[in-house]
Amino acid sequence: MLRGKNAIITGARSGIGFATLQLFAQKRVNCWAIVHRDDTEFEEQIQLLQEQNNIWIKRVYIDLSESESIKTGIKEIIKEKRPIDILVNAAGIVSPDRLFSMTNMLDIRKVMDVNFFSILETIQLVSRVMLRQRSGSIINVASVAADCEDTSQLEYAASKAALVCATKKLAREMGAVGIRVNAVSPGLTDTKMAQEIEDKTMSKINSGLTLRRLGRPEEIAKTIAFLASDDSSFINGENVKVDGGGFDLRLMIKNR
Repeated sequence: MLRGKNAIITGARSGIGFATLQLFAQKRVNCWAIVHRDDTEFEEQIQLLQEQNNIWIKRVYIDLSESESIKTGIKEIIKEKRPIDILVNAAGIVSPDRLFSMTNMLDIRKVMDVNFFSILETIQLVSRVMLRQRSGSIINVASVAADCEDTSQLEYAASKAALVCATKKLAREMGAVGIRVNAVSPGLTDTKMAQEIEDKTMSKINSGLTLRRLGRPEEIAKTIAFLASDDSSFINGENVKVDGGGFDLRLMIKNR
């Protein structure tokens, strides 16, 4: 259901984005891998994926915090005049976990720029191709943080909540012309972002997770692949949570 399609993946160098790139390659999907900077190890990895799966993967360098960089990079892709079947917006950043009163407004704006505004701009540019095709699947990687159930990282939670709302709005606008827009909201996942959490804090978090473990990037990627495929052809405007059942506060209290 995915073989032979073409996909754009942002944040493709690591975490959920890279897991999605790997899975798409295995499913014979050609990919434009959007990354912020060059990386020798990443180059070797995509070369191997191409050879193993007989597909092409093209690196596109874009600074998602800069509007001009987004426009230039996406226009390079569009100039190839290939169909764009899938867009996966997996790039995202998080700022240090501080109280709002201690957070610099520039840091807040940067998180919103990368996690929300860059995604809107990318969708706007890519959807023009999809509109001409009258088909396409857009998957936005949000987060369970969008539920805003704790007091930490206001700007990250706000950016993901805005993304979930935009996903639903865009699905209504674009569904009539054959473009589906959905979101995936992972729980805490074993990526570099999670690895930066202190061991003591992570131990407390694990004790409250209903499955007693973090999610794996490849588990999130499988949900993304499903939403990108024709198997999900009647799913539009949904925010699919992949969080292992979330937190059980009773477990956290019991294991304090």
